[in-house]
Formats: sequence, C-alpha cells, structure tokens
Amino acid sequence: MCSAILDDHQGLDQGRSLSGKSTRLSEQAIREHLNGILASREFKDRPALQNFLRFIVEMTLSGQAHEIKGYTVATQVFGRSADFEPLRDSIVRVQAGRLRSALECYYANHAGQTFPMRIRIPKGSYVPIYEQHPRAEPRSDEPPVTMVNGLGATVAGPSIAVMPMFNLSGDPGQDYFTVGVSEEITNELARYQDLRVIASHSTLRWKNREFDTREVGGDLKVRFLVVGSMRKETNTIKISVSLVDTSAGAQIWSEQYRRKLRPDSLIAIQEEIGQRVAARVGSEFGIIPRTLSLESRRKAPEVLETYEAFLRFYHHITIFSPEAYTEALCAMEYATTREPHCGLAWSLLALLYLHNHSLELSARETPLDSALSFAQRGASLEPRNQMARLSLANVYFLLDERDLFLREATEALSLNPNAPAVAGAIGFFMALYGEWKRGLAVFRKATELNPYYPGWFHMVPFFDCYRQGKYGAAYRAAQQFKMPLLFWDPLLRAAALGRLGRKVEAGKAVAELLQLRPNFVARGRQLIGFYVKSVSLRDDLLDGLHKAGLDM
Repeated sequence: MCSAILDDHQGLDQGRSLSGKSTRLSEQAIREHLNGILASREFKDRPALQNFLRFIVEMTLSGQAHEIKGYTVATQVFGRSADFEPLRDSIVRVQAGRLRSALECYYANHAGQTFPMRIRIPKGSYVPIYEQHPRAEPRSDEPPVTMVNGLGATVAGPSIAVMPMFNLSGDPGQDYFTVGVSEEITNELARYQDLRVIASHSTLRWKNREFDTREVGGDLKVRFLVVGSMRKETNTIKISVSLVDTSAGAQIWSEQYRRKLRPDSLIAIQEEIGQRVAARVGSEFGIIPRTLSLESRRKAPEVLETYEAFLRFYHHITIFSPEAYTEALCAMEYATTREPHCGLAWSLLALLYLHNHSLELSARETPLDSALSFAQRGASLEPRNQMARLSLANVYFLLDERDLFLREATEALSLNPNAPAVAGAIGFFMALYGEWKRGLAVFRKATELNPYYPGWFHMVPFFDCYRQGKYGAAYRAAQQFKMPLLFWDPLLRAAALGRLGRKVEAGKAVAELLQLRPNFVARGRQLIGFYVKSVSLRDDLLDGLHKAGLDM
C-alpha cells in the first residue's frame, strides 16, 4: 500500500496508489473525508477523539506536521498545563490508542463503502498518514471476509459487548472514570482476534439504565456481556466486573479490584483493569473459550465449525494427552480443508505437527518441514494474527534458528503484549533459549494477567530454580506441573529429587517416566534438547536424572 505524505499547503506528494498510478489528494478531499469520520457513530459522542483527530489533521494541512508531538497534543487538545510531563501523565498515549481503535472500527463497520482514501496513525507517532484507496472489485475466487476489529478474518468467533459501567459512587463527576474503564476493557478485548467485539458507542443507550441481559444480548446479537460497577470510599475505589452468558442470563465469572484513587494514577488503573479483565475473559485460556469448549466437546471433528476446531486445539494445549491431541489434529485437518484461506487454521495445524514431533503424542508422521510449510502459509495469509506469528516462532525454536525465532517472537509479542497465552509461551521459549531476564519478565506479566494457565507453564520457574541450584524450589515447581499424561511431568520431578538425594521418591518418578516413554533412554537427550537449548542446563538435567537412577 502506498502512503502519500502532505506537502505544505499544496496537497499530497505524488505517490502510487494500489493500482500503480500516480495519485494526489487535495486538502478538500482530506477535509471531506475527515468530516465524514467525525460525524460517524464511531466518533459522534466522543469529543476527545474528535478534537484529537481534527487537530492532527489540521496541523498537517497547515504544514506543521513536525509540531505534532505528545506535549503539543496534551497542551492544545487535552488542556494540560505548560509543565506537562509525558512520563507521569499518559493521556496522549492512551487517547492515541483509542483513536487508532476508533478509526479501525470506522473502516471495519463501513467496509461496504468505497473511500477515496483512509487516515491511519502509525504506532509510535501521532502524525496521520493519508493512504490512497482506489476502487477495487472483489475477486470471485476469494472467500468472503468478515471484518473483525479492523482486521480481515475468515472465521467468526464468539461475540461480546462491554456495557457502560454503573457509577455507584454517588458522585456524577466520576462518570468519566467508569467510561474510561469500559473503553479500556473494550479496547483490550478487541486485541484478541478470535473475538467479535461490539464498539463502545453501540452500548451507550443503556448508560445508567437497568437492563435485562438476555434482551440486550438479543438486541446486540452477542453471546456474552461484560457488566460492571464502581463504588468509592474516601480515596479508595472498588471495581466489580462480571461476565454474563446472555443465552441463559447467567453470570459465569466475576472479579473485584480495589485500588487507591490518585489523580496521577487514574489512567494507569483503567489500563490495568482493562488488561486483566480481557485476559481472564477473552484469551485462549480465558473463561469464554473454556465455556464454549465444554459445549463443543461432544461433536465429531468433521462437523465442527472452524472456531470450534480452534477450541479443540486450546483444550489440547491445556492437558497434552494423546486423546486430546488426536481430536485436535483431526479437527484442524478438517478446518484447513473446509477453509483453506484461514491462516490461523494452518498455523494451529503447524503447532500440532510440532507438538507431536517434540512430545511424541501420536504415531502419525508429522515432519518439521511440513510444520514449517504450514506455519509460513498461516503467517502469509494472516500476517497480523498473533498466533500465526507465534506458530512460526515455535517452528524456528525447534529448528534452533535463534535469530529467526527472536524476530518472530518479538513480532508476535508486539501485536498484543497483554495476551497471556501467547506472551506466556514466548516468555517460556525465550527463557529456555537462555534469554532469562527478558523471558522471565514477559512470562511473569502473562501469568499475572491470567492465573488460569496450564501446568506446563511451571517449566519456566522449575528451570529458573534448577539452573541456580535451588533444587527444593525446583521440585515444588515440578509438583505444580500436574499433567500426568505428559512425560515432562515425572521427568522434572525425577531430576529435582535426584539432585536432592531423595532416591526412593526419585526412583518412583523414573518408573512413571519410563512407563510413559519406554524408549526414553534412547530418545531422552533429543526430546530434552528440543526445548532446553542451553547445553550446560541440559547436562545438569541429565545429571539429576542419573542421580535419580536413570542411566542414559
């Protein structure tokens, strides 16, 4: 896509449109397009975003794009004083994120219209870019594309809306805070590409009104609603948030947050609660996938919808049993046959090939070159899908392509650093590649955002303790693994117990390991090496197994 940049007062620099022809956008065309955006339902009741967008566009039209900085926006748009410090006040960064999301929603919700141009605000900058969008006829050989959160997707996942939060503080002046929390939850949920998230403005008519969740669900055509309230005591606020399944009108999850209320922490609190709620509700290990997974478990793989096939994959990675693996593999093979243009289906199929190659869950042949081919195809079809980038990173990890792994892992993390399942996996791989400081930081944030993670996550604290000679702590981490059908479970316990000199218990763990993997003596070094990249750590682990009574 060609982006044309404004040249003083004359219009746009000569650029290339998607068709390859020279293009030029006039000030009038830009202003007409801007006015259409500002009058839309996505912007109509959001004066802060209207003022922000109008300001930066007018600055470029007047040849002052170089003046568009955080300080300028804060003082001239949001009324901050001359002593504004961006490190202490994140108002501009937060509103810029909301503005980008609102623009994405605008273009997604009006996907049927033909725009002569689009306005985009790149991350890391507040200067708008005007992109030429010539009229394009859809190709007859391409499947219909459903726009989800501004991204192209061929699969419609579960639908959810965030209702306006009730202000129960008795102070109408606190409405801005509850609105901010609702917007943050909506924005964070929109990062999860499996979800279909209703824009905030669509729920505003229920603000400060009692409502029946089943009626709202039917009206908005959503399965799930996030509802919440805020109470205030002196300088402490209490935020209560619940998830409701509108099909039954039943509350299926709730959590409360108590925070000290200070003027310089309001936005930080909104961001934190938004991230936590979205992670617990919408992530791959969240309550929505867990709820829907139970419902679809009784269906045969060949009749599953594509999203239900994804749920089989998510179930598989929580237990890693041969049965769950086979179900997930069959479901994903049907999904890629039924929807060959779905990049995520190919990416998850690649991961299933990887898991079998490195964990030996099935007798099926699942070569690494096939996994690489599937992962590359998935990333090519959906380059902005976080799981697709993770899949490619995982392939490079097993292939021991360190630089390629780090590149893809960094790209995946940048797409949503608050996704606990993906971030946790990336932290896991980084740590086992020897990037302990960075990997542990990413991993710990992921587990804080959502404490409902699978047992294999405990490999990270196990190896962190084990490499430091803290074998008691390593053993306690191994006890939390609790995945009895995966050979890593007894393996970790055996190595730690061997180092601790607890030979009887270590011998029992070795017996469990050999029952799960009778060929472990011959294959053990390779199986361990798939994940433990440090030679010294690998040797230390083998030494622990030797002390446990396993002669490799």
